[in-house]
Amino acid sequence: MTGLFFLKILLGTAYLWEDFVYQWYPFRQYAATALAAGEFPLWNPYTVGGMPFFAEIQTEVLYIPMLALTLFVKNGHLNVYWLELVNVLHYFLAAAGMYLLARSFDLRRMSALLAGTAFAFSGFLVTHAIHQVIVGVAAWYPLLLFMMRKALQEKRWTWVFIGALALGHSFFAGSPQMSLFFYFFLACYVAMEIIATVGVRGLATRPGLVLMSRAATLVGLSFAFIMVQLLPTQDLSALSQRATITYEKGSEGSLGWGQLLTLLVPKFFGASDAHSYTWWGPGAYWQYWETSIYFGVAPLLFALFSLRFFRTNRHIAFFASFALFALLFSLGKNFFLHGFFFDHIPGFASFRNPGRMGVFVVFAGSLLAAFGFDAVLKGQFTEKEGRRWVATMVWISGVCAAIVVAALVGLLDGIFPFLAQQQQRTFVRKELAIALVTIIPAFLFFYALIRRSMPAGIIGLLLVAITFFDLSIVGSEQNTAAQNPEEHFAQASRLVGFLKSQNELFRVNTRNAQGMIMDRNQGIMDRVFTMEGYTPLMPARVFPPAATADNFYDLLNIKYYLQTDSVRGTIGLKERPGYLERAYLVFTTTVARNEEEVRARMTAPSFDPRKEAVVEDSTSIPIATATPPAGWQVRITDHRINRIGLAVETPQAGYLVLSEAYFPGWRASIDGAAAPVYRTNFVSRGVPVPAGKHTVELVFDPPSFNRGALISLLTLLVCGGGIAVGMWNARRERQRSETAGA
Repeated sequence: MTGLFFLKILLGTAYLWEDFVYQWYPFRQYAATALAAGEFPLWNPYTVGGMPFFAEIQTEVLYIPMLALTLFVKNGHLNVYWLELVNVLHYFLAAAGMYLLARSFDLRRMSALLAGTAFAFSGFLVTHAIHQVIVGVAAWYPLLLFMMRKALQEKRWTWVFIGALALGHSFFAGSPQMSLFFYFFLACYVAMEIIATVGVRGLATRPGLVLMSRAATLVGLSFAFIMVQLLPTQDLSALSQRATITYEKGSEGSLGWGQLLTLLVPKFFGASDAHSYTWWGPGAYWQYWETSIYFGVAPLLFALFSLRFFRTNRHIAFFASFALFALLFSLGKNFFLHGFFFDHIPGFASFRNPGRMGVFVVFAGSLLAAFGFDAVLKGQFTEKEGRRWVATMVWISGVCAAIVVAALVGLLDGIFPFLAQQQQRTFVRKELAIALVTIIPAFLFFYALIRRSMPAGIIGLLLVAITFFDLSIVGSEQNTAAQNPEEHFAQASRLVGFLKSQNELFRVNTRNAQGMIMDRNQGIMDRVFTMEGYTPLMPARVFPPAATADNFYDLLNIKYYLQTDSVRGTIGLKERPGYLERAYLVFTTTVARNEEEVRARMTAPSFDPRKEAVVEDSTSIPIATATPPAGWQVRITDHRINRIGLAVETPQAGYLVLSEAYFPGWRASIDGAAAPVYRTNFVSRGVPVPAGKHTVELVFDPPSFNRGALISLLTLLVCGGGIAVGMWNARRERQRSETAGA
């Protein structure tokens, strides 16, 4: 099914699109080529003035499937096909994991197959194919819950250690929001299982304490395992433009009440796919991706039917309750629940798009569908129960069909103004007809199972087939763009070649209000120094304050800038022959105590960045030279992604300024002795240098990465040791059993 669903991408006749092209392919190109060259990509010098790369969690540097792509780098290039293949394989992981999870609840194979199909090819996962970090984390959900169940059920602790590594590793997939959601879900599930097993009063007993210790150890070790990523990411996040977000920003991507109709008719409000933007629902076009909760009409009907067993099956009760919670949370600003979590629950105020909690509508709904289908499939019911079950499904199917028919004949046109437009109305009518056609066979299959008029296996296969067909109609063309991402970046190949052919270190401005001549992440893609670029955790300080355009460009080491020809209506690069070098000396410094003082001095008409530097550190010693000396030299001898080497010669003490972004973790040495690094000119680095000839070196070596790496390594050793001991004990027990049997 995975192969059929993504056939065009696997054959190389279609390609992923949008954010996959603009963000994740450049990220992986940079990471894979750096690792292949033997460099660990802690820093990215090509975006804006430079910024942390590894700490930007969405770069997925340590995620094993992405690490494996390093093996496919050839001649300093990663073919986009391999990255797309890894993305597609996550859908197989989601389907197979859900199948395995459903089987752990003693559900039949056909029921588990239905759950796997509904989850993996659901609207949520498919529309987010262009956001590989979201799919990367969500695809692990079923397998991670399976491991937690094993950890609670098995006497040995082996599954605790396996689950801890797997849960921690899923965090490296790069979406902390999706990881936070799953940790919350897991906490709720574990609480339900433990209370159901030992009762509230039994929590303080030995069995209760053992279960709680297993769960706490698994979660605690998973947290320790991710410290190598979490600590640097926290450093960057605190200094990023997303350090704090308002509730208005955080509630972007909220599900609208009217969008509940998309559980039956996924494109009732239009769509946004690789071929067109036809969205007329609430919010911008990307709202379609963020609020997609469709997992098939047939699975929805069987999920609703499973509620008959709400009181007798604790798992149905739990998954139904959490699906309802997820649905209400997804409403964001349209319901109080998200606001409560945003204000009172740690972590939730760091993210926007509450509609992403809808993944658990899909996740829980797919499992509920399997429970409902399995109840009928097993056939353990009396004739009277069978009649009641049919009556229940008649009500469910009838209500769903009535809603669809009401919309189809125009009874809802007054509620949704966009239906007044002929084009929208025609589009929606077609989608409504598809939904109605899907509801009817789903009910007929249910009725056939109750009456046993066809073999259960055949009916099960037909139900899975119609579900797959339904989801394929909705999403198989969602991500089939015609343009190869490599061709997108190749459009600027001549310009890139020209810029890289010059044996100089400089930056280029490629974008203005009239347009751009390179992709915003072309710099990191082709290793060209640009003042543009995009990552989610963009530093709060990117551009320096300046009184004039020349000062602004000089401070950023801009040699070429984008100029608009107002007569011809064109844009093109213009050279700045006297641009300020990447590294240089000044002999006058102004010490500022805070950001306001920095801005005030740098925007003053008298400020000249060629003669003066503003140092934002009260411990710095000011330099004041009436007549700057002649004969000084600064030469960059080594420029790598995490390291810069310079040869400096000066007749008197001066201040070395580098047009490289300042960030905590950069350390300097002069002739091998440690030297301070100061935030200079608002965004740059500066190092005081004594008179004479010196070798200066700056290395990005963040303490948070080193501390985190140590904690993660120790955790890996603990978990590895625990797994090894568990396997050794299991082997000994098997040998004893075999000996006793002999």
